[in-house]
Amino acid sequence: MNVRHWLFILGMGLASFAHAESMTFQQAWQRVVVEDEQIAAGQAAEKRAKALVKSHQSLLLPQVDVVASYTRLEKPVELDALALEPLSDIANTAPGQALIDFVGGDDWFVTPVSKQDVVRSSLVALWPLYTGGKIKAAGEIAKLGEAEAQALLEEVRRVRFVTLANSYYGLLLAERINQTLEKTQAALSEHAAAALAREQAGQLAKVERMAMEVARDEARLKASNGRQKQAVLNNALSSLVHTEAAAPAGTLFIHRQLPPLEQLQAGLQEHPSLQMLAAKEGQARVLAKASRGLYHPNVFMYGSYHLYDNNDYAKDITPDWFVGLGVRVPLMDRSGRRNKISAADSALAEAEHLQAGTLRQLSVLLERQYSDVEQALVEYDTLQSHIELAEEALRLQERAFEEGLARSLDVVDAQQALTTAQTRQYTAAAKYVTGLAQLLALAGEQERFFHMMQTGEPVL
Repeated sequence: MNVRHWLFILGMGLASFAHAESMTFQQAWQRVVVEDEQIAAGQAAEKRAKALVKSHQSLLLPQVDVVASYTRLEKPVELDALALEPLSDIANTAPGQALIDFVGGDDWFVTPVSKQDVVRSSLVALWPLYTGGKIKAAGEIAKLGEAEAQALLEEVRRVRFVTLANSYYGLLLAERINQTLEKTQAALSEHAAAALAREQAGQLAKVERMAMEVARDEARLKASNGRQKQAVLNNALSSLVHTEAAAPAGTLFIHRQLPPLEQLQAGLQEHPSLQMLAAKEGQARVLAKASRGLYHPNVFMYGSYHLYDNNDYAKDITPDWFVGLGVRVPLMDRSGRRNKISAADSALAEAEHLQAGTLRQLSVLLERQYSDVEQALVEYDTLQSHIELAEEALRLQERAFEEGLARSLDVVDAQQALTTAQTRQYTAAAKYVTGLAQLLALAGEQERFFHMMQTGEPVL
């Protein structure tokens, strides 16, 4: 990025600070829960899964359709009584033929059965009573799909919780570091002014004064870069909580009493990744059972009710309705039933192995994250002695410089050592907070984070 681009980002960030919306971490999280697009997408997927569960309940009901058809026959269908026994034998005799001619000829014995254009409609019902477990399997798979969608939504919530913690406390860290850099810049500016006065009085060499000014300018550059980074982080947080400008109202904190590792490990059983794999395992188990049902017969009821028929005679001689019970037994099937069963068993074994492996990986990750949080706390406490030493060293170097017993570079080194120690401690505190958020989210203990935040020791 060029200088103009950075200046534009910095200007926009500084302008937003004037009317920034101050919010605590808990308020920011509530805003994310309500307005975040990824969480909203997960909620929509959960609703879709619930709707699919309800739709599969209708598979237990009969299928009722209205069927209508139009048929054009080669010729009208007629029934010739003379072609039937015993009239056919009589018609072949001379008396029989005379009798036929007497009553009206051959056409008198022809009865129309169907017109050439046939229009029919009827109400058809089919009710599957037993399908080898396929209907039950479809319902169970839909319910497991709903559980998978719920687990996915929880996974999204946990990820967004950690993302918010990183953004929120990352911005707080940037603010604290910038405050330290600005104090360093102000202190070095005072030292540079004092060095210039001593040079003019002949008490300090020019190179000493120039070294102090270089240190001041370097501190000014670091402070400018820090403000740019803070502006970018502020824009990121504002986008995450869906507001034009957001300002964290909280502070970095530490809490010296971490939850027991065993308690957090127990929460891994409810981790969304395991829940999703458990749902997939359940689906594989149901599919394995349903695949064996392909060898079972299908039992169903069926029926029909005639609504309309343009053939009056056919309508008179056929019943208006009928019902029946049917059985369909698959003898030879080209769908590969045996291979489907083998594939379903393999999918079940795959899901079981994935679930066991994921639990082991999550346990290792939890232990490592727990160790990182503990290490961040140790680092924070250890750096306190560094800060105290750096403050004392700076005080002595400043006094010695004023008395002409120390070089300007000694003061600069002491000031930079204090700035570095303070920055490292703030960084350790931020590492502790974000690591704690990841640790508790991993164990499903996000609410505990808010409690520890309220009862923890603020980092001022």
